[in-house]
Amino acid sequence: MPATEQAALAGTLTPAHVDVLAAARTEATAAAFARDEALLVGHASSLSYKGFAKAVAYWRLRADPDSADGQAGKDWEGRAVSLVSSVHGCWLGKMTFDAINGAIVAEELHRREAELLAADWAEARARLGEAARATDLCRTSAQRRADALVEMARRSGACADGARLPVPLFSVLVGYETLRGAICEIEGGGVVSPTALFPWLSEAELERAVFAPDGRVECSERGRFFTGATRRAIELRDQECTHDCCDIPANRCEADHVVPYSAGGPTIQANGRMGCRCHNKWYYRQWLQRQALIRRSEASPPRRT
Repeated sequence: MPATEQAALAGTLTPAHVDVLAAARTEATAAAFARDEALLVGHASSLSYKGFAKAVAYWRLRADPDSADGQAGKDWEGRAVSLVSSVHGCWLGKMTFDAINGAIVAEELHRREAELLAADWAEARARLGEAARATDLCRTSAQRRADALVEMARRSGACADGARLPVPLFSVLVGYETLRGAICEIEGGGVVSPTALFPWLSEAELERAVFAPDGRVECSERGRFFTGATRRAIELRDQECTHDCCDIPANRCEADHVVPYSAGGPTIQANGRMGCRCHNKWYYRQWLQRQALIRRSEASPPRRT
């Protein structure tokens, strides 16, 4: 791996990048890796770490599809949950899931945790008013996740036998005219082998999203909020918060206007972007600052030469 070694010694690759590349070079992919190593190393400098890892995952999927399918099977076979009581009466646990089952559990756990977070903020504001801060919440994030898991178990126990259970929704992302090759990833961004989807095809609901230059999905242009198909299209396009330093998944973000609605910005896909709550406020403050600079430059008299 000469290109990897050279980039690592030069400081352009972190140890984490090297680990990803080393895992990608196997006996089956050695020839393809030697051919594409410079390209993969270049991705490390042009993409975020998450984007780089995804690019290498796609490369592995194309370079050795049999191994990728086999790994999907190993991940499925390796699923395990342990929960044991300690000598002090506490319970200690560990969970290991494949990509799809892990996404199902993680999303439901996050949903329940978000409900508890809202309740904690309501309690803190009722106690302290608008001066309440995150440090005033009655539970930590880890405690909320633990309580959310207990709530999931309680609701499962309340579900009647034979009741219709919700089925997972898979968003299949397809490249325009498949010019860039096969795309197969779950909505959160994890690259999966098509084989990993097979066990779910008999019960899952499928949603197709085709990325095309003129294939926009729009609702009311003058609506105040991004809802329905328009929001869904922006979620699938952006996949995460659009700030360069943030990778919060799109389904946990807010859809907001690039040009604010208050300034006449239309509620359409081209004027929308996903942003976490923090960075949506940051984008708006940046827009206000730019507008103030524009007004100041227009109001100032031209310099004499």
